[in-house]
Amino acid sequence: MKQIILFVISGLFSIYSNVHAQESISKWQNQPIIVDGNLSDWGSIPRFFDSESNVQYEFRNDAQNLYLTLRTSDQATQIQLQQAGFSVHLKVKSKPPTKFGITFTVPKRKGMPPLDRNPKEKQDKLVDKFSSKPEVAVIDSATLDGFLLSEGTVTSENKDPKGICFAKSKASRDQFVVEFQIPLKEMYGNDFSLNTIINIPIQLQMIINELSETANKSRGMRGAMRGGGMRGAPDGEMGGGGMRGGGEEMGGGEMGERPEMPAAGEMPESLSFSRKSFTANFKLSAGK
Repeated sequence: MKQIILFVISGLFSIYSNVHAQESISKWQNQPIIVDGNLSDWGSIPRFFDSESNVQYEFRNDAQNLYLTLRTSDQATQIQLQQAGFSVHLKVKSKPPTKFGITFTVPKRKGMPPLDRNPKEKQDKLVDKFSSKPEVAVIDSATLDGFLLSEGTVTSENKDPKGICFAKSKASRDQFVVEFQIPLKEMYGNDFSLNTIINIPIQLQMIINELSETANKSRGMRGAMRGGGMRGAPDGEMGGGGMRGGGEEMGGGEMGERPEMPAAGEMPESLSFSRKSFTANFKLSAGK
């Protein structure tokens, strides 16, 4: 009897392992995706969700490119992504395996006026002037590692339809979105055959850097300025805006309403800014 029970348990475990060992399949993309930080041309929201990092993700491909998108509406994760940086890694499980990486550092902002250390009246004018134009231009940059044809740094201004490019969403404070276009030749060389490479699994890994206590305090002050005010006079203060924190279960549903952003120096202790990461395995698609 014990042998029968062990046999059944072993069989169930084998089935469970095989199911979870299967890779997801990239969706075939009929038309090239415009990498602009807008997910409208994806046709649907990302299929996959990692509960630990609160990130939704999706991969697609056509005959020439791999497309990736990452999205989150979780407040703490958005802050980390924008203030601490993150990296995306791809591992092609060939023999030997090949690895590629795209690393984002904290973006540099253009058009940010220097802080005037003159009397309070001039500081108030400066804050009012800046807060009336929240769409300060940002040039995002990323460092490429391991790709066959491209190296060094690529910026969000790169729009080469045949090269590695990315874009982040700047239209909404409710969520953070980043899109990628990676030519398959950057991973497999110029002479790759799609029918051959679809049989090789790919591992996607995203790492979100930990946000230090110093950066967190700095972020709080910038958040107060962007919201339209900063603490100064003892007789009052002006509040800021807010970003949405993601729910525990996404399920492809709505992200929900946006809560108010805490004032500078009052970030809720419940938010976690520790390092976050996830991995996912998938294979490319050969067509419709």
